[in-house]
Amino acid sequence: MKKNNFTEIFYKNAGYVVVVLISLVYVASSLIMISKTGKSVGEIIGTGALSMIVGLLINGVFRSIGVRKGDEDERTIATNTLHTTTVESITPYIDKLDDFCEIETRSTIKSLRTKILARQGLKYEDCFDNEGVARAFPCQLPKEPKKEEIKAYKCKLKAYQKACNLKIKPLLASNLTSDGARAENPFDFGRSKKQFTNQQNASDILSRVLMAVIFGYFGVTLASEINVASLIWNSLQIIMYVCGGVVQMYTSYSWVVDDYRQSIIKKIDVLEKFKIYAEKEQEKNVSRKSVDDTGL
Repeated sequence: MKKNNFTEIFYKNAGYVVVVLISLVYVASSLIMISKTGKSVGEIIGTGALSMIVGLLINGVFRSIGVRKGDEDERTIATNTLHTTTVESITPYIDKLDDFCEIETRSTIKSLRTKILARQGLKYEDCFDNEGVARAFPCQLPKEPKKEEIKAYKCKLKAYQKACNLKIKPLLASNLTSDGARAENPFDFGRSKKQFTNQQNASDILSRVLMAVIFGYFGVTLASEINVASLIWNSLQIIMYVCGGVVQMYTSYSWVVDDYRQSIIKKIDVLEKFKIYAEKEQEKNVSRKSVDDTGL
């Protein structure tokens, strides 16, 4: 219980902790003089590798804390609970979900194409048939076109080509019912937590390699030649790693509570739309069956 209390207190005051640590780094820097270590390449690699590993471990721990705190946020819990409930509510109609996804994908493509064409005064029906297959470009230039007419023709042609080449990530049943939205791609539900963590780890490695080379190549000596220079230098490294870790913690927390949670909300909205669609389809089937049974 005490451990949890300490974690809560640290998390709530982490921003102040970072400010204090950065201030300490600045003050401590006045006690030392930065100079080249004169180490061999092998020594630099060894020292730098150790520094990189420590930095990665610290960042990884803070990122895990941020993701966990995001998962424990009452908003995230409520959203995940609603998603689970929604998925359970559509299970009686799950066999219709693939057809719905295909219909939604076609409908969304048509809507996006209509918007692209409408900006240049073109109608969707003039450019595409009912199946979404492109027709021949409906515009023609006059025999002796004016400059303005040529410009307008090019704009219309560009819009037509953009609409023809439009591609979006198709809506899939598995995406709606499992883990892991962007405005330009309606059915891209963003990264899963695993993808987010892996990408952050990859970016960490690049930044830590750079820091490792810097800390491996440079060492310090005290102005007064006191033999605690290495202790101060290593302490500064750790402090900087902790500061970066705290920033990573907040970044991970914000991603879970904002981006990740919004992708779940978007899934819920689509599933609710599917439920309405499935119920209507079921009512139609019941009506047809009643007609068939009565022979009327």
